[in-house]
Order: sequence, then structure tokens, then C-alpha cells
Amino acid sequence: MIYQLADDERGLVLVDVRTGECHALNPPGMVTWSVLSSGGTRDDAVSALASRYPAVPGDRLRADVDALLGDLHQVGLVPVAAPGDLAVGPSRARPVEVPMAAGPPGRPGFRAALFLAVAAAVLLLFPFKVAHRLALRAGRNRRALDPATARRMVADVSRAAGWFPGRAACLQISLATVLWAGSKGRRADWCFGVLPDPYTFHAWIEADGERITTGDEPSYHRLRPLP
Repeated sequence: MIYQLADDERGLVLVDVRTGECHALNPPGMVTWSVLSSGGTRDDAVSALASRYPAVPGDRLRADVDALLGDLHQVGLVPVAAPGDLAVGPSRARPVEVPMAAGPPGRPGFRAALFLAVAAAVLLLFPFKVAHRLALRAGRNRRALDPATARRMVADVSRAAGWFPGRAACLQISLATVLWAGSKGRRADWCFGVLPDPYTFHAWIEADGERITTGDEPSYHRLRPLP
């Protein structure tokens, strides 16, 4: 599964949950990706770019599209290879993961610490797609977790993060809460987002459509899964 965020001015961000890698395409790259991902051909992509950038010679546009196709193939985003040097993207963005502040003082509950340890181990030892699959299964056919309970659970896992000897940032804390909710027969949605310039990555949960935060967090642009 691939998550995306499109912005006409900045371009396109793609997160491949199979690898956990984030890729950034500039606006010409975004146009090309949009055409290709909707079933268009190389020539369709060239035509779309020509209509948007009429001053650029056709040979240059074709070379740019071929270059992008080659790079997309290399990172496993399209099954077509083409020669050429990278001109319109993608670049492999290195988003900074946002640390999450610990919750209120005090010892965390046993379950919060347990699920944080499980989430951290899964993210450390396995490909990202395994964590993503576990999160989806945890909420499958479950009723949504109510927001008040979700806030208490996130706070408890955040307290556990303050005691945890390993890495415990937003990704670990949010996944732990999703898995914990699943063990209670409830669903919490695992969400991803970014802020541009430079790209900053953040993960959080939503409960019954409500974003659960741990304090003063900026409004991250949520990445949406491709259909």
C-alpha cells in the first residue's frame, strides 16, 4: 500500500508502507506520477507535461519522463523501467520522525509498557509492512475506540515511553496504542502525516474520526492511501 499527499506548489510525497521509505516528487514529477498511476502511458505523461510546461522542448520532457520511470521502477513504485538520469524526481526524502513528549508523571500501566515493547520490537526487527499489516488486522471488524479512552491510552503509553530504554517516538507510541486497542476489541486508526520544508514525518491515532494528540502539535498534512 502507498500513502500520498499532493500539493500543486511543492509536489507529491509518497510513503511506501512495504519499505517504510518516503519519496518526494517535484511538481513535474507529480504530474507524471498522476498520469501513470491512473493507467496512463509514457506518451500520456509527456502530453500532460507539455500542456502544463509549453516552453519546455518535447525531447526534454520525454527524457525527463523516461528518467522518472527508471527511478520509480528502481524503488518499486511502477513495473516499467526506462533509461535516463533523474530530472523530475523522485528524491528519497529523509523525513524527521517527531518525538512525542512523555505523558503526565507516574509509572505506566503494565499493558501500556507491554504493547510499547511489542511495537518497538516489530518496528526494529521487521519490515515496515509487517507493522502496517498488524495495525490493520488489530482493527479489522472492530468498533471504534471512543476518544476519551483513546486519550487515556495514549497518555499511558507516552508515560511508558519515558521509562523505555529503546527508541519510543511517535511511530512506536501510536502503533502500541493501535495494538492495545485491538486487544480490547476496539479499533484505533493508525495515521501518518508530514510537514514540508524540510519534510517532517509524524504518526498518530484517530479514534472514531477524532485525532488524538499529546499536546501542542502542528497541523500535519495527513497522507491518504491510494485506492
